[in-house]
Amino acid sequence: MTPEIRSSDLALAHRLEAAEAANALHLAQATTTFESEMVAGGCTLFAGLGSPATHALGCGLCGPVSSAEVDRLECFFFERGSDCLIDLCPMADMGLVAAVMERGYTLIEFNNVLVRPLCAADAALAAQDLNIESVTAATHREWLDVVARGFETPLELIENLPLYGQTLLVRDDRTLAVAAAGGSMVDGVTLLFGDATLPEARGRGLQGALIRERLARAAHVGCDLAMACVLPGSGSHRNYERAGFRLAYMRVNVKRARP
Repeated sequence: MTPEIRSSDLALAHRLEAAEAANALHLAQATTTFESEMVAGGCTLFAGLGSPATHALGCGLCGPVSSAEVDRLECFFFERGSDCLIDLCPMADMGLVAAVMERGYTLIEFNNVLVRPLCAADAALAAQDLNIESVTAATHREWLDVVARGFETPLELIENLPLYGQTLLVRDDRTLAVAAAGGSMVDGVTLLFGDATLPEARGRGLQGALIRERLARAAHVGCDLAMACVLPGSGSHRNYERAGFRLAYMRVNVKRARP
């Protein structure tokens, strides 16, 4: 029987946030240009000013968070010239939540954390009718270009992202790269991210195929849970729901400006 996903499941939130924090740490270890530190039970990651990878993840799920720990978290970013950026789980310790309210943090965006249980049968989900390939050092730049164009993000903000985890490209019949996706596996959880399709290739089911491909690969090596973070109501939100993902909880991404 497929386990039920419940938004009240604190143990599930702990597992997902721990996977996010561990993934951020592994990402930093994969390159010499990123910096990270474990703070307040989570991981702070600095990937450069303005980088979408620069933020704190998984904080406040491992016990009480003191004011001194919040000071340390903020100093990590401020000392590097960055605003303090936190992806805040709604089940984080109230000490962290109170600090966010008292210290004048502002809202950046909401993210839905979606979850899907995996079983051995999901290994058969791999797409058979598309040209999906694993990214290599030779095609890493193509992957970065598709992600930047798909998210309408300046390439210079993400060009230092390392080749890491499940990194996939889709090519059209002219062998042009038109869609990309990323992912990683931590303690039985596969994290799916970086889904990007070029505007001219949208509406063909490419993101859905990339979701299925990553789920199949994760199930093949024994992962039992998949997660993704999406903007509520977005195309990605709908595509992940079509793939069987359900809402676990909503994160609030907040920022405190550097003094």
